[in-house]
Amino acid sequence: MKTDLPPADYENKFRECDARFGAIFELTTAASKIIDSDLTILKVNQALCELMGYSGEELVGSQIMDYACQDDKHHWHELQEAMWQKGKPDFKLDACIHKKDGSLAWVHVTTIAFKENGMSYAYTILDDFSDWKKLQESEQRLTMALKYSKMAVWELDLAERSIIRSDGFDQLFGYGGEGKPWNEADMLAMFLEEDRAGLQQLLGAIRPDQNFDFQGRIRTADGIIKWINFQGRAELTRDGRERLLGTLYDITRDKLAEREKDDFISIASHELKTPLTALKGSIQVLEQMKEAPTPKLPVLVEQASRSMNKVTALVDDLLNASRMSEGQLYLKKTRFNLSKAIDECCLHVTAAGVFQIITKGIKDAEIEADSERIQRVIINFVNNAVKYASRSKDIIIRVEQEGGSTKVSVTDKGPGIAREKVPHLFERFYRADEQGGQYSGLGLGLYISAEIIKKHGGQIGVDSEPGRGSTFWFTLPDQR
Repeated sequence: MKTDLPPADYENKFRECDARFGAIFELTTAASKIIDSDLTILKVNQALCELMGYSGEELVGSQIMDYACQDDKHHWHELQEAMWQKGKPDFKLDACIHKKDGSLAWVHVTTIAFKENGMSYAYTILDDFSDWKKLQESEQRLTMALKYSKMAVWELDLAERSIIRSDGFDQLFGYGGEGKPWNEADMLAMFLEEDRAGLQQLLGAIRPDQNFDFQGRIRTADGIIKWINFQGRAELTRDGRERLLGTLYDITRDKLAEREKDDFISIASHELKTPLTALKGSIQVLEQMKEAPTPKLPVLVEQASRSMNKVTALVDDLLNASRMSEGQLYLKKTRFNLSKAIDECCLHVTAAGVFQIITKGIKDAEIEADSERIQRVIINFVNNAVKYASRSKDIIIRVEQEGGSTKVSVTDKGPGIAREKVPHLFERFYRADEQGGQYSGLGLGLYISAEIIKKHGGQIGVDSEPGRGSTFWFTLPDQR
């Protein structure tokens, strides 16, 4: 219904409405401000002052851009364009602003435009969602941490026996369920039978405030065996529900390393026991005959010397492997004649008269390297030829030049090496037991050789085929 009021009454009504709006504006708990078309702040309420940490006097007359984060300034320009150039009456955006103490606040901004006396203004409300943003960022960090640590989280409802799990859970189990429901029975079915009963017993007995820790093997959908470690704690939720919360991660690599360590200790004990026993026996006999030497004395001394050399070589391998794993292999490079170095280090083989070393290729090749360590590599190659190709009496050592590098190769005419074993020959503790034979050694010789050549900047490898012998080789870059 239209009413005709005198101008004075209109003015009173306007002032009354303006006063009411001002009171509501000041008292509302929503952080609010009024801005003009230049994004200058004209009016603020107490809630906005509390949010930003400034007084009203500090804020009024300043520009929004003074507080906007650099990456969000374009959003405010978009608001300015939309509301005052395109005539859009309202606008929403998410923005980051700087508070007086230097911290950041994330806000949902709702803006309503209006005109008064021919001028354009906007009323904006800022809804602080910083806590939610921090929670979101924490969840993202947790997700990234779980992803790169190969860890997953899971929850078991102890009443319904249903499982809630992260994506990493399905990845570890090799389960392509794409979020399909899982329960305790589904999980237990993935475990090997010998581990399943133990896990089932633990899950059945767990109660609130009890910790949970279990290691067992699973077989994934593609047949891979993995060691999995479950850890967690049972608790009672606020609604009275019992659940088990925890993490799981793949410990297959740790288990393999543990097994390798146990195997190594067993091998080392066996390898050291044999020469030490022989050495002890020789010394005992020598003790008995020290007062009355016999013709057997030189034989016993030689036997003791061989045993001592064997122990020394084993201990040296252990020390070298330890230094290399810690990056403490240092080289003493000199320039020397390679052929002479080969002759010197192979005397122990040729002196026995059983094997013949045949050197071919460049006779006067000189290289700059650590002579002692390069000889150690050659000795390892030759010893392997003697050990694994004992029926091949001729061992050929060839020295060649290949495109800026010197190549040394040791060839035997033995049984060769199975193709599946070749990639592992230079691994630490690996021993190739060909045709079921049992060979001595710690499985460190080729590993040490590979590390020495890598330290020199060269390459190392083997060419072998069952029934056609083997050629172990290495290259060293020329440094003239």
